[in-house]
Amino acid sequence: MEIREGTQLIERGTKKAIIEYVFTEYIIYVFQGSLSQFDIVIKYKKDGTRIRTPKHIHWVVDILMKIQGNEQLTKHYLKAIQKCWNSCTPLANNDFDTLKELIENGEADIDIQQYTLLNAYGEYDVEFLYVLMELLAVQEKTNRADAYMFGNIISELLEVDRDIFKIISTAGFGGRR
Repeated sequence: MEIREGTQLIERGTKKAIIEYVFTEYIIYVFQGSLSQFDIVIKYKKDGTRIRTPKHIHWVVDILMKIQGNEQLTKHYLKAIQKCWNSCTPLANNDFDTLKELIENGEADIDIQQYTLLNAYGEYDVEFLYVLMELLAVQEKTNRADAYMFGNIISELLEVDRDIFKIISTAGFGGRR
């Protein structure tokens, strides 16, 4: 992965990415958000496609595919991600250096390379997933100190008798109840 200063523009050229995480097939962009001072907006795109806003359902489907391919290693990966979620704190700044350090320190802590066998399953590689999930987690906690959705989904995925319908329902939650 390459980490670089943001160049991507959105909102008719009025908003420029703070940072970009460049992978073989994907780029993750982080922009200034509007919900709070240090809010971030996460976008990503695959080569040649339009920019998308990631949803929990995107990474959940990929993780379910990885579970089918190698359940033991995927659960180990999820426990490492869960540890990141539990220790994650709201952003005190959302500048380039802070966002770069967040990801670099996190990757070193979980030793992302030990999970590369999971790249054979699903759409996303584990490094891309880690960066996306770490950013989603910190985004949630920055905007709501009592955030729980990300953590709940990880816990549900780790259950022995996981309820796939509950997981998909939680991950696909769109603000309606």
